[in-house]
Amino acid sequence: MSKIKVCIDAGHGGKDVGAVNGNRYEKTDTLKIAKRLGKVLKANGIEVCYTRTTDIYDSPSDKVKKGNASKADYFISIHRNAAASSIANGTEVLICNTSNKKYDISKAICKQFKERNGFTDRGVKMRNDLTVLNKTNMPAILVEVGFISCKQDNELLDKKFASVVNAIACGFMNGIGLKFKTLT
Repeated sequence: MSKIKVCIDAGHGGKDVGAVNGNRYEKTDTLKIAKRLGKVLKANGIEVCYTRTTDIYDSPSDKVKKGNASKADYFISIHRNAAASSIANGTEVLICNTSNKKYDISKAICKQFKERNGFTDRGVKMRNDLTVLNKTNMPAILVEVGFISCKQDNELLDKKFASVVNAIACGFMNGIGLKFKTLT
């Protein structure tokens, strides 16, 4: 069996800061999460590539081109949610449809977020309007790692950073039927 390859997309970047809360920028959080996720997946025998590893801007179409060119088996886009209300909270995973393994992976990640870290589980949601979900050649998911606009979600991410990233990696591995080994 050939090695499984995942393309990890750190959402936003460069001139596109994403959601903002004070001096906290989505693009910074997503890059930190993406790099750690790559390290954890590599430690679990998964081949990894990235759409970005520095603070650069690529359009969603550019990110899809990078993902498709990588010939990865899966595409994981990392984001942080935001809302006008600071009480909106929780994690969710977005997919464009329930075909192939992406629904199983998404459900497994949601379960891990709740069990490992206590995030509110907002579940798996369908979004067919997002380029990174519907233009990739491989199954793609978009993980919303809590609300940047919510103090409690930011505290969970900061205090349990390694555990939060492990939740994504473990959910991915479980969703494709592989055993996960924790990286501390």
